[in-house]
Amino acid sequence: MDERRVEFQASHELLQATMDASTDMIQVFEAIRDASGRIIDFRWVLNNHTSQRRYGEVRGESLLQRNPGVLEEGIFDAFCRVTETGEPEQAEHHYVHEQFDGWFFQTVVKLGDGVATTTRDITEWKESQAEIARLREEVVKAQLAETEGQLAAIFATAPVGLSVLSLDGRFLRVNDELCRILARSRETVLDLCVPDVTHPEDVMPSLAAIGDAVATGRPATLDKRYVRPDGSLVWASSTLSVLPKGDGQPDRLLVVTADLSERRKAEDALRRSETLQRVLIAELQHRTSNLLGVVRSIADNTSRSANSLADFRARFDDRLNALSRVQTLLSRLNEHDRVTFDGLLQAELAAMDGCPDAVTMTGPAGVRLRSSTVHTLAMAIHELATNAMKYGALGQAGGRLAIDWTLEADGPGGKPWLHIDWRESGVRMASKGAWPNGTGQGRELIERALPYQLGARTTYSLGADGVHCTISIPVSATVCANGGGPT
Repeated sequence: MDERRVEFQASHELLQATMDASTDMIQVFEAIRDASGRIIDFRWVLNNHTSQRRYGEVRGESLLQRNPGVLEEGIFDAFCRVTETGEPEQAEHHYVHEQFDGWFFQTVVKLGDGVATTTRDITEWKESQAEIARLREEVVKAQLAETEGQLAAIFATAPVGLSVLSLDGRFLRVNDELCRILARSRETVLDLCVPDVTHPEDVMPSLAAIGDAVATGRPATLDKRYVRPDGSLVWASSTLSVLPKGDGQPDRLLVVTADLSERRKAEDALRRSETLQRVLIAELQHRTSNLLGVVRSIADNTSRSANSLADFRARFDDRLNALSRVQTLLSRLNEHDRVTFDGLLQAELAAMDGCPDAVTMTGPAGVRLRSSTVHTLAMAIHELATNAMKYGALGQAGGRLAIDWTLEADGPGGKPWLHIDWRESGVRMASKGAWPNGTGQGRELIERALPYQLGARTTYSLGADGVHCTISIPVSATVCANGGGPT
């Protein structure tokens, strides 16, 4: 069995649901290697909604065939380095290839024999920075030309804060945008000095920047915090340039101030997205490892009880289908949701396609199962349902199946416990030695695996007219918002 294929297939839907919550483009690529082991291409494995809106459906496609521009931009080489070294990389790219023309900030981390990427479109921010640079250049030109009319027009229309300072830091002239950044009226600002509107920790760096500009005649730039009257802070980037007198000596300072609030928010959002991505990848690897353990256990148990290869394949496929149904339930959940017992039970019984009129289910809806218990409990329910379909209440005319469950809020160990009672009746039971080989695997799972793996308490008996099984397991501390009533 190809473990890589099982790993990607089993984890795909879970990762897809969590990735789609991000507004960044998140993609997962698998390395394609030649006979010598050298990486020659990458293949798309996963693609979230944000990425799909830009690329379309690309899973399984070649990266180099779809986007050959990654070679020219060095993106392909970065993917190879990260895959081989395990060291994450971040970079800005001006990508003008295929259907794209824009700036992107990309984080690349290793995932299996490939990479996972988070890509943020920063085109608007880069265009804003270019506009700021252009405005700064225009201001310098206006300064050198000493054209007051042109400078006045720039002051009135510039989308960045502009001010003229005395050499000791007093405001002599300000525009509307700077007043907005400082949240003060023009009249108020003109009565203040730079230290009056600056965060205490940034006062000395601000005065030092003024001193450097005056001493060297070269522009000085610093990022700093301004304090508004209500005590709130705003980050801004200020560039100071000397305005000389006719004899060339420093006379005043021209300051260009750009509000960094949106850039800071974007950087914070990107950091949160990267943190979430690392958490998701770690959780994916953990769950994939657990899932592979369950698959190995199913294969081992099935092989021990199978009569032939065909018998093994039929039983193994049946149990893998049950496991797949659990993965489908998990993939539909939001980040903090859990699979519920009634949802798990209804999905399994629906897959049996038995006699719904023969089944009664009574218990509170929305009992949330612990993630660590879902796979093993699902396999136990599957074994019970399969035996009922083949030999018991769901496969015989007149058979009945009653499934009752209760939630004990303060159970053993002070934890909430779910108590399940599975009772068949009206079944014509075969003689003890007439049960087919392999039907005891479900009983072994219930009587041994559940107590050992989940700390459950179980009973299993073959009565005169059907199976009677009880299972008690600890569950999550909360019930879904729509839970509480009988199902």
